[in-house]
Amino acid sequence: MKNILLITLLILTQFLAKAQDNPQPKIGWFITPEVGAMFLDGHVGKTVGASFGVQLFKNHLKVGILSYGRSGPINGATFTTPAFNDMVYKGKNQLTLRADHGAFGLLLAPSFNIKNVSFDIPIMFGTVGGGFYLFGEDRETPDGRRVSEWENELMDGRDAGFGSTLEFGLRGFFPTKIAGMRWGMGLHYTTTQGWETFYDPRGEFYNNKLRASVFVHFGSN
Repeated sequence: MKNILLITLLILTQFLAKAQDNPQPKIGWFITPEVGAMFLDGHVGKTVGASFGVQLFKNHLKVGILSYGRSGPINGATFTTPAFNDMVYKGKNQLTLRADHGAFGLLLAPSFNIKNVSFDIPIMFGTVGGGFYLFGEDRETPDGRRVSEWENELMDGRDAGFGSTLEFGLRGFFPTKIAGMRWGMGLHYTTTQGWETFYDPRGEFYNNKLRASVFVHFGSN
């Protein structure tokens, strides 16, 4: 982690040092909606998200916010675990669950061009939240209580959790015939720290995973 942060600071320092040669740095803007895939253990999760912010130093540095998530309704993968203390729910002590996830954080992305293709190195520092939940007919509780109350009991109050996340990668932006609009693809490496749940007490579900993104980028030239 320390090595990653040092490399990040070094990259930013080099970009900022070059930018000092420009007495009037240009400030622009960008909005980048995306869809993607998380390469998780045993399955590929679908994600949706977006980033937005400002472009500095003649578009050589993006600073903004990145948010994306792996929504349960668009991901059909299921996960099975024994209930806490062998509790029985609707005649079963085995729980079949779905998972959801969301990440939100500060985006720093040094940028450079090779001919008419732009590239950046997106680095996101932020927070992550995610958990596991009952779905389908299991959401109709046998006693009429809220399903969240049952989920807390069945998973020892650890059906969901929060932690921190660090993600970095490489994205390519390809020109279109529309001014200010590009499309692109990216590959990202995601880590999480301090996130754990009843199903995943070691917090490895989203840790040290690859994520791919496909996006449309709108921004000032």
